Amino acid sequence: MKLIQNIIGPLHILYYIYLLTSLKILQCRTLLVKYDICNAIDKLVLRNLELMEEKVSTNVQMESLLRTGHIELAKARYICGKENVSILQVPVHTENVTSLFELESKYIEESKDAVPSFDISMRKENETGEDIQNPVKWFGVLIPQNLRTAQKRFQESVYLATKVANIQCELNSVSNKLKALYLLKNAFCKQSTLF
Repeated sequence: MKLIQNIIGPLHILYYIYLLTSLKILQCRTLLVKYDICNAIDKLVLRNLELMEEKVSTNVQMESLLRTGHIELAKARYICGKENVSILQVPVHTENVTSLFELESKYIEESKDAVPSFDISMRKENETGEDIQNPVKWFGVLIPQNLRTAQKRFQESVYLATKVANIQCELNSVSNKLKALYLLKNAFCKQSTLF
């Protein structure tokens, strides 16, 4: 009996050492996974801040273009008279009006998630193949340069609006990834407290 106790005693100690080392290895792996998750969270938070900064600066640019466009439009109305540059010169029938821009949307595959992306381009022809008339010509043949400048500013702001939409889509994607990583990190934290 004493012989068995002498053998079992060291076996218990070896077994306890084995358990402790495997727990330490498991804890080290958990720490490495948490470290990787934290690094991914840090990178996504930085990307989120960069996108927010880009969105704010693009919105400021768009606001400046719109303000300049409205000022140029007001100058054109002052030069030509408010009756010559007004809504009355715009065609009443919508069949005669064709958009100068064509919006293209596609999805960019990022792992499991698809992020929408928008692109805008100038149209040269309408659906029937005819050339699109420049809307500035609705206001006459001899129009002031201010009206052309206003049109150019408004067109540039449309490009910036699509850029803001793309930034917002990427912001939404980054936000969703961050939420998933936070949930994963919390799950690992709860799991590691069990050991």
